[in-house]
Amino acid sequence: MHSEHLRNVQLSWVAFGWFAGLAIATSIALLLMASGVLSPAGEGSGVWLTVAVGVGWFVGGFTTGYKTAAAPILHGTAIALFTFVAWFLLNLVFGGLTTGASAWELLGGRATALALLEQAVAAIAGCWAGYRYAPLRVE
Repeated sequence: MHSEHLRNVQLSWVAFGWFAGLAIATSIALLLMASGVLSPAGEGSGVWLTVAVGVGWFVGGFTTGYKTAAAPILHGTAIALFTFVAWFLLNLVFGGLTTGASAWELLGGRATALALLEQAVAAIAGCWAGYRYAPLRVE
């Protein structure tokens, strides 16, 4: 792939892919809760939430890869790393207002690393698939 250069990364499409992934993952999770597959208490919901996040970030990555038609690996990685930016800003603004604890304390390091790894793999796979289906590519 000759398009893997930082100059080919479009941050607006990275943010769009992240927001699309979040919206799709949340929509799938809400549909699963409405159908009774997921319980609000969270018992036995790990596999279904993993599937929802994977599908959401794959579709967000696919959209970004298709529209940019360049640097699919860098775009997918940037989509996954955008989670750090969003999480930091949300904790900075809203952290501890309702519960007294920040999200950094509620989710362990291993779970956080696995969630980010899943987002990265799904977003990179989606960007690569979108790049492959794009009619015009930057080489």
